[in-house]
Amino acid sequence: MTAGRTVGVCVVVFVLLAAGVAGTASAQSAPTPIDSCRTIADDGEYVLTADIANSSQSTCVQILSSDVTFDGGGHTIGGANANDSVGVKVNNSLTSLSNVTVRNVSTTGWTTGVQYLDVANGSIEDVTASGNDRHGIRLRAASDARVKNVTATDNGRWSLYTVGNTTVTGSGFATGSTDNASFTASDVALTGVGSPPGGLDNRSTVGQRLGAVATSGNSSLRLGIGYDEANVTRANVTENSLRMWRFEGNWSQPDGVNFVNIEQDRVVAEAGNIDNASVLAPVGDVETPTPTPTPTATATETAANTTSSSNGPGFGVGLALVAVLASAFVLLRRNQ
Repeated sequence: MTAGRTVGVCVVVFVLLAAGVAGTASAQSAPTPIDSCRTIADDGEYVLTADIANSSQSTCVQILSSDVTFDGGGHTIGGANANDSVGVKVNNSLTSLSNVTVRNVSTTGWTTGVQYLDVANGSIEDVTASGNDRHGIRLRAASDARVKNVTATDNGRWSLYTVGNTTVTGSGFATGSTDNASFTASDVALTGVGSPPGGLDNRSTVGQRLGAVATSGNSSLRLGIGYDEANVTRANVTENSLRMWRFEGNWSQPDGVNFVNIEQDRVVAEAGNIDNASVLAPVGDVETPTPTPTPTATATETAANTTSSSNGPGFGVGLALVAVLASAFVLLRRNQ
């Protein structure tokens, strides 16, 4: 065989081998389509191709294997509010799992929207878990978990419930009362809350707040809550005075790290000692307006215009009622 033919044969063989490798890679990368509730027992990528509505299954999508990516394709997995039901459950009772991602899906109408049990290095991304009977997201014995761009609103108890030595980092977390929370947490439950409690003297919240409580004696929480500068202006608050405050019947600042990042519009704090249910919120000093000089009044005018305790500035019955309702709310959220 001449040198020219040898080179030609080698080129042909190389091209054929390359094509075969490319074809194999393409086949391996194609996700497996799903259009109904099912159990995933093998590793790989799976994609939901249609909405699932009013499912009466106790678990709709059950993931039993490590190294799985389940992509909801932007679809909704809807349940029929069956007892102890789960929209997407990652758990294998025979072994621990790792490296499982659930993303791009909505879950509603379940006891728990998305649940990880005994899973390491799991990730929940671009998920909406709202309108579930108990929890939006529940993580138990889930180490090094990640929660990114998750919205969990209108759930019966907690937006995110973590327990059993679960460690989780989160960003872009929305609960209805905050739309941009970030955190590093261990064994903590988080949820949205209603109107902020009153009782702040010469200070004000700026529209964002989050409910939190420890779920074990080993709990920890480093929390960041974003704020809108327009709300700071509306509340007449000095931006650089913003700090995280905690309400547990009374307002106080958490001990330890507590600061505002003005460039990122975010308040960050170590929020330890949350054995009791707490409302956490960015709070700042209210700017005192410059007094406007007024003409000297006569004694009669002064007496006529004196402000009584019943209609003057201060914290009246309405504010006291808000505080009572807030206390009742957080105590209700504490019960599990």
